[in-house]
Amino acid sequence: MIFGPLRLVSLLISLIVVGVPLVAVGLFLTAIVGSPGSCEAKDRPIGVNLLSAASFQLKWDELNAALDAGQTSTVVVSESEATSRAQGWVEEHDAPVSRLFVCFDNEGGAASGRVQVPFLPGDVDVLIRGTLTLTGQHPEAAISQIKVGALPGPIADLVERFVTNLIDDQTAKIELRHDYGISFGQGEMTVSGQP
Repeated sequence: MIFGPLRLVSLLISLIVVGVPLVAVGLFLTAIVGSPGSCEAKDRPIGVNLLSAASFQLKWDELNAALDAGQTSTVVVSESEATSRAQGWVEEHDAPVSRLFVCFDNEGGAASGRVQVPFLPGDVDVLIRGTLTLTGQHPEAAISQIKVGALPGPIADLVERFVTNLIDDQTAKIELRHDYGISFGQGEMTVSGQP
């Protein structure tokens, strides 16, 4: 069967009109249905509240005050404190992230949440593992693993690049006053510094 030019154009338009929305719906469904899960441990629920965010900020300010005064200092931050402050940061800087959790274990840190990706019709669940370096002018995240919803490979790769760039953009906004050492334990992060 040979298609005439008019019929071929009609077929292509039909494919575009029907195909593009179907692909968009398919990506939307895989983005919202699939999830790598939360980093939150079942035996350590993370409470998110203003008191925990204020506790994080107080500890951070006390650490800096001690270092400014020439004293060695260390603070221990819980997952609830870090998550509460991180969610506050996201809101203050209008970052496209929601339902953010920050978790710690002996191997390092992790974060999970929903990320609004501009080229997808819905938010995507993301789970990130890695460590953080708190030396120099800005923090640096060393990401060891990113898991993204149930998106197919090439789309997942694009989302991973978007998330990596988002992390780099946000950490570039944080000014470090000192160099800090960091270590991780079950449910907590220890930050230390020397003047």
